[in-house]
Amino acid sequence: MKIFFKIILLLSFLYPQSGNFNITNGNAKDLVYSASFWLGGSQMIDPNSTNRLFVQTGLSSIYIEENSNFLKYPNIDVGLKVTKNLSLTCKSYGFQSVDENPQVLGGGIQYYSGDKDTLNWSTSLQRVDLKGLKHFHMTSLLLDFRKWFGWNNYKFRIGTGTILFKEHSLSGDHGFPSSMEGQINFLGIDLMIPISILTLGMETRISSSRIITSLYMQKEIF
Repeated sequence: MKIFFKIILLLSFLYPQSGNFNITNGNAKDLVYSASFWLGGSQMIDPNSTNRLFVQTGLSSIYIEENSNFLKYPNIDVGLKVTKNLSLTCKSYGFQSVDENPQVLGGGIQYYSGDKDTLNWSTSLQRVDLKGLKHFHMTSLLLDFRKWFGWNNYKFRIGTGTILFKEHSLSGDHGFPSSMEGQINFLGIDLMIPISILTLGMETRISSSRIITSLYMQKEIF
């Protein structure tokens, strides 16, 4: 199973080589909104797990209805369960995409609640910065509410969230604003499938104009 985890980790960096962060090509709004949608993903940490450390790696594709375009991004998340009801999450990595070197840095918290015996609600608050690009940098803030369900060995997470973002352009006047701010509301559903010592997961988030799908492998360390 360790070999599959390494393969997914490798693919998460190779897959986005066709990505595009150049907002000077006339598609600034599409790229900025899509990048913020990608950054707004929350790590899927089982509220009822007895383990403490969670490492998750995968890849995402965003479909833009307006121009039938796909954008591709990697994901690496680390979570630390500090109490039964609270986890800390972190995103800290860089990669190469065409001639760009994006850097992702951020973190957040997840709070779990429910009845006396089962924690089946999660609330996520997260801030992530995207830096290292030639043409812009941005900050994305996520607020996410999810309900957990179980069926046999499968686990689902369903809910809604909102992403607030702020972008600053670095390339001067290219016919688009020097900064952009916006909000993206979405519906989300996740699926976790245990495979030996690893967990295979899939996440889908849907907004009014974009759909993002992520595949990942997760390892609970201890």
